[in-house]
Amino acid sequence: MYPLAVYSILGLAILIEKLLFIRRISEDGIESARAAAGKALKGEPKPPAGGGPIDIILNRLYDFSRNGMSTDALIRTADREVARLEDSAMRGMIWLAIIGNTAPFVGLFGTVVGIIRAFIGLSRQGLLADPTGNPDLIRGIAEALVATATGLLVAVPAVIFYNFLLREIRSRMMRVELACADYAEALGNNAENGR
Repeated sequence: MYPLAVYSILGLAILIEKLLFIRRISEDGIESARAAAGKALKGEPKPPAGGGPIDIILNRLYDFSRNGMSTDALIRTADREVARLEDSAMRGMIWLAIIGNTAPFVGLFGTVVGIIRAFIGLSRQGLLADPTGNPDLIRGIAEALVATATGLLVAVPAVIFYNFLLREIRSRMMRVELACADYAEALGNNAENGR
C-alpha cells in the first residue's frame, strides 16, 4: 500500500503541474500570437507584451527579425522555440505513464501477498479447519482485495489523465507552432517589403 500511496501523491503532483502549464499556454495566448501575425502583415510587427511562454517566443522572433534574420530562418527559429516549449511541457509525463502502467501490478503484488498470508493462516489451522473461524484467513483475503482495488484506483485515473494531458499538450503545441510560424513569416515578409 505504501508504493501506491507514493504513486497517488506523485501522480497528483504531476497532474497539477501539467494543468498549470496548460493554463499558461492559454487560448488567449494563441489568439494573441495570431493577432500579432495579422498586425505584422499590416506593418505593425511589435509583439504583445507579457511574460507568458508564447509572448517570450514572439519577442525573441521580433528581436531576431530586427537584426535582419530571413523569413526562412525566422520560421526555423519559431519551430525550435516551440519544440523547446513542448519539451518542457512533456517533462515528467513519463512518470504519469509509469504510474498508470505499473500501479495495477503493484496492487496485484499486494493481492498475492494477502493470499499467501491467508494460506499461511489456513495451514496453521490445518486443511480441514473451518475458514470462518480463522481471523488470519479473513484478514489476508481482505488485504488482497484492498491492494488490488487500490492499485486499480491509482492506475485508472493516471492513465486517463496521461492520455488527456498528452493530447492537450500536443494539440496546444501544434496551435502555438502554427501561430508562431505565421508571426515569423509575417515578420520576415514585413522586413523584406520594408527594404
